Amino acid sequence: MMWAEVALPLAVNINFSYKVPESLREQIQIGQGVKVPFRKFFLNGIVTKLSDNSLAPLQENSLKEIHSIVSSNQSVPPPLLQLMEWLSQEYACTLGEALSMVPLRPNSTFKGEFKLSGAEIDINWKLPYPLTEEQQRAIGAISGAIKGNENRNFLLYGVTSSGKTEVYLHVIRETLRLGRQALFMVPEIAICPPFLEVLRERFGSKVGLWHSQVSSKEKREVLEKIGSGEIRVIVGARSSLFLPLDKLGLIILDEEHDYSYKQQEKPRYHARESALKLMELHKGVVVLGSATPSIETFYKGELGIFHLLELPRRVSSSSLPAVKLVDKKVSGARDSVLSNELKDLLTKILMKREQSILALNRRGFYTFLICSHCGFVWKCPQCELAMVIHKDESGGVLFECHYCFFKKRVPIQCDSCGSHNLNYGGCGTQKVVQELKKLFPYARILRLDKDTARKKGVSTETYESFKDEKADVLVGTQMVTQSFHFPRVTLVGIVDADTALYHPDFRAAEKSYQWLSQAAGRSGRSEMGGEVLIQSSLTEHYVLKSLLEKDYRTFYAREIQFRKELSYPPFSRLVLLRVQGSKKMEWVVTESERLKDFIKSKISEGIDILGPGPCPREFLQGRKRWQMLVKCKERQSVSYLTKIVLEFVPKAGVQVMVDVDPYDTL
Repeated sequence: MMWAEVALPLAVNINFSYKVPESLREQIQIGQGVKVPFRKFFLNGIVTKLSDNSLAPLQENSLKEIHSIVSSNQSVPPPLLQLMEWLSQEYACTLGEALSMVPLRPNSTFKGEFKLSGAEIDINWKLPYPLTEEQQRAIGAISGAIKGNENRNFLLYGVTSSGKTEVYLHVIRETLRLGRQALFMVPEIAICPPFLEVLRERFGSKVGLWHSQVSSKEKREVLEKIGSGEIRVIVGARSSLFLPLDKLGLIILDEEHDYSYKQQEKPRYHARESALKLMELHKGVVVLGSATPSIETFYKGELGIFHLLELPRRVSSSSLPAVKLVDKKVSGARDSVLSNELKDLLTKILMKREQSILALNRRGFYTFLICSHCGFVWKCPQCELAMVIHKDESGGVLFECHYCFFKKRVPIQCDSCGSHNLNYGGCGTQKVVQELKKLFPYARILRLDKDTARKKGVSTETYESFKDEKADVLVGTQMVTQSFHFPRVTLVGIVDADTALYHPDFRAAEKSYQWLSQAAGRSGRSEMGGEVLIQSSLTEHYVLKSLLEKDYRTFYAREIQFRKELSYPPFSRLVLLRVQGSKKMEWVVTESERLKDFIKSKISEGIDILGPGPCPREFLQGRKRWQMLVKCKERQSVSYLTKIVLEFVPKAGVQVMVDVDPYDTL
């Protein structure tokens, strides 16, 4: 009898055994998608083992049969299957949960070679400008590793507009010439359109798109064309890493520092670390690109673990934009979100018919509502966090919780004391747009944030409209400050630079420096030059001073010293353990202390435990939450720790969440 082990998308750390019917014996393979009976349902899973060895008679008789094969071809290439096994061990999830992220490829009749001729690859290879010496060196180093089938990792550290994209295009071309596939990853869906456009200009229909807003029909077409060899290059967000690319030779992670590469829901993997492991298995090349690399990545570049390639100057005749700080405490009217200096600059730019970007890392209209009489602040009943005020398309005013999406109409009197003296506070992107329309009624204004980008096609439409100069001002959150190239943008205004600096997070300074520097880099990308104006109440903060000096290395030197002194990454690895429940708070507290004692009884050395204590957001989505942060001094301590935590059995009604290498500790 032939039987198979099948990984199912369940939170149980075992595979399930099934008989292989005679009708499927000649077709079934390891890595294949199969449909199997499970209790009263049918589930899709992945075959992880096949065997003809006999089982005990009782066990053989109890096995159910595989119902059918999802596709007749091997859907999960061996390196990808190995990656998912590694990911399940590294990020505390089951193999079935990890494999559930792999899309199954339909049948394909393609049997030939992937290798293309130079004419087929060089569809439109007219360079916009001569390559700089630094670009040529970077292309040569990366291409050499690709030609040699070496597993090498490169950090392409270049200032904004230094020509990183052109380096990417050249090494993709080399990858295709050698008969291999390339994956181009970006952190946000909104960033896909410009890269898809430039890649299709160079490589035509060989480029496919993959992210969560791609329709099911389009995804099936992409999978079919990957199998047939028609698509050789993928542009995609985090989930594109798990496509069945069996001849993968190159992965590029643009804006490698971005925290969107870390998945917040289970499986809580980091796409950067997973990409490095995948290319180790494929014996291929990873290129990590950024103008503001993560501290951990730059540290590896300094040590030589990653091959550091630098692009220190812009490729065009333009220079880096001038940066000016404006103190919000002393500039502008009290009832305005824009300082007098920013208003004056906007007026000048609009009169010259140039373009501007205004960035603010808060969406919505106002960030809270307070009663002036008694001080009551409206909070989400599920999360106990201040409700954000939004305006809908009809002009109605709504409260919205950004965590559980609870909504309600904004009241006209205080729920606590009945007073009608209510005041709004803070501001989001909607408020900025409203103020711009009042100040500049003739200006054409676009907004791009998480709210607008939810609708399919809006990101692409907004990008195209602004690129084609159908708008004068683009207002948005962090997604408008990365990777976009708008030559006529000569002003970037940071409406509030302080938002991220207030966060109780050891990465607060790093995240602030990165998004502010990326935002500044959108200005002055042509011979017209550019300016950046940053509004802040913390004008003496070292992050802002580093920005004024355009000096990443000085900022890095200060941050790496801070990390070393307190043993934060890269000098340790972190594991966040969050204990949560919807019932009694004392249960959560008791189980948190019991979990800590359980860990300490199993591990006596190599870790430091901070906590337990209440989460900064102690109540979220109706759950009470406590947490502890564990610093692991050795890499191998992480898998041992997570194994121990998974053995812990909490009280009924209480759950333990494990997040390895967390980016959100709130």
